[in-house]
Amino acid sequence: MARRKAVQNNNLNKNNKGQGHGKEYIPGLTVRDVPSKGLSTRITGWKTGRVHHFLSLGELNYFYCLEWSESVVDIREQYLLPLDRTLEIAERLGIKHPTIPRTNEWDVMSTDFLIDIEIESHVRLKARTFKQESDLSSKRKIEKLEIERMFWTEQGIDWGIVTEKEIPEELIHNIKWIHSAKELSSGPGITRMMLEQIELKLYDLISKYQAPIARIALEVDNQLGLSPGTSLWAIRYFIANRIWLVDMKTQIDTGSHLNILRRYEFSNMVAGDAYDVGC
Repeated sequence: MARRKAVQNNNLNKNNKGQGHGKEYIPGLTVRDVPSKGLSTRITGWKTGRVHHFLSLGELNYFYCLEWSESVVDIREQYLLPLDRTLEIAERLGIKHPTIPRTNEWDVMSTDFLIDIEIESHVRLKARTFKQESDLSSKRKIEKLEIERMFWTEQGIDWGIVTEKEIPEELIHNIKWIHSAKELSSGPGITRMMLEQIELKLYDLISKYQAPIARIALEVDNQLGLSPGTSLWAIRYFIANRIWLVDMKTQIDTGSHLNILRRYEFSNMVAGDAYDVGC
């Protein structure tokens, strides 16, 4: 047992996996490490500015929830647990520790998400694992979760399980729609000054008329001589940056009217340094 443990730990230290914070964090597992079943995803995060790796659709959806939360300041996915600690816990609980099927070596366990949450200027850690609700009827999966739960409990860190039933479908739909429009650099080649003009016209028309936002966006494109789709991208940008507030738990339909509330005067934001509002 000791020799297998040493091999695993040496490999982890060499690759620096599961270490660091923010943009410097290296996930313990990436989409290349796990055979793909069409569910693995890589996506650049708003909060970290790095590429995140998710091994299931459920993990990706929960990540979107964390991205939207204003209290979450860092997200570390596929966080590795120290092998010596999980082996000791498994032995103490009388549970078989996970092994790698083909080699029968001890497998390093991980927690899907380690989250930094800022509350009243204090940062607290929370550990969360995503599981399909159907997985919770498996005795073996429950055993492995108990090792994970015990590890975090002994660290004094809040640990919990998230299932698909706790993730609002409408919220996920909306975040997916706006996610790639967070940065001006990802837009259709427009300047901040142009974006200010677009915001003024869009906000005025959407506030006045009960018309589909896609139709209003196209009208603004025509008025300003912009390529079709530019103003619709701008709507996504304004929502992503919370310049406009909308009900994110009601699915956004571009073929319908959208109730919006201006949170920031965009002209003031363009003139200053903080034109990109954090989440």
